[in-house]
Amino acid sequence: MLTKGEGYHSMNFIAKTDIGNLRDRNEDSYFFDEKNRLFAIADGMSGHARGDIASRIALQVFEEWVAETPIPASDLGPINRLNILQKLAIEANQRVYNMGQESLQYQRMGTTLTAGFVTPSYLAYVHIGDSRLYVLHNDILTQITTDDSLVQKMIEKGEITPEEGRIHAKRNIITQAVGLSEEITPATDIFPLAPGDIVLACTDGLHDLITDDTETRNIISSAPSLEAASENLISRALAYGGTDNVTVLLSNVD
Repeated sequence: MLTKGEGYHSMNFIAKTDIGNLRDRNEDSYFFDEKNRLFAIADGMSGHARGDIASRIALQVFEEWVAETPIPASDLGPINRLNILQKLAIEANQRVYNMGQESLQYQRMGTTLTAGFVTPSYLAYVHIGDSRLYVLHNDILTQITTDDSLVQKMIEKGEITPEEGRIHAKRNIITQAVGLSEEITPATDIFPLAPGDIVLACTDGLHDLITDDTETRNIISSAPSLEAASENLISRALAYGGTDNVTVLLSNVD
């Protein structure tokens, strides 16, 4: 537990976002708070009204929680953390949905949401949509979230292979998002972490373009710092076309 005057090294988190090569505006948003080791990313949906506003509203809920929580969440257990994340995700959904109901120009706006607490021994996370969380442990990169997507359902039914899913024409169709309906079912879970692990959160602007996890792992592993890793990941996504906004958030485990 942190005592007054101590703090986490400020390089525990690094986040970068890029509009990409084709889009008129960046509809991705990110937020992190060093004190609580809390992060969130959101990818507003461009097919719907003002995805950039949807993603910002969703993350405001997390910013407000931090502002209203004077004591760092370092002494919370995993179950409490999951409950907080679930509550914040449901609140985010309510706000985006209500705004869409109240105003014609924001009707049917939505966003993905992936957020979590990074502690020295575990990651507690909540997930809706197709932004992703990965953990790099002992040079093995593991995807720990499951996309809420049409293609993922096809993979689970055995209709296509995961490899086919990565380049499928319908891979951008998601089955659940924040703000599209009054009720959502966020996925929440705990994933064990060890010192030296790196957590990667990213929007589909990254994982749709760097489709080989080995390449993603190599970019992170070979970078001299988290900052360089984030820049190199975004550069590679842009080199592969940069067809979408791309956001990368990295956190290292002490």
